[in-house]
Amino acid sequence: MTVTMAAHGLAWFAVVITAGIAATCIPDPRLGMRRLDHLVEALPNVMLGRYLAFTGFTAFVAILGDLRVMAGWAVALSFMAFADTVIYVRLGKPFVKHLMAGLAALAVLAVILAALISNGAV
Repeated sequence: MTVTMAAHGLAWFAVVITAGIAATCIPDPRLGMRRLDHLVEALPNVMLGRYLAFTGFTAFVAILGDLRVMAGWAVALSFMAFADTVIYVRLGKPFVKHLMAGLAALAVLAVILAALISNGAV
């Protein structure tokens, strides 16, 4: 086994762990948060950390310059924004900022896909 194979294996292991964490929260997000030792009162600070991480990863993706990675990240960002939109719509709360973020991510994805098509990568 090469180090590259080990790195790929660990990446897939991280996928499994992350999927397990998500699965813990799917049936009951509040119970899932408690099982994962997250505190509702800490969510503002947790979200700050998430947004800082998203900013860093977005910068990494931009620096890397790989259109396929950019496309994947745009899909992930749009999914998060639309998921938040659905949550806030169901609660009857303001949702337009989340909806606009999702639409903006889809617009970025459209440009990325056009670039991929124009350079023959798709």
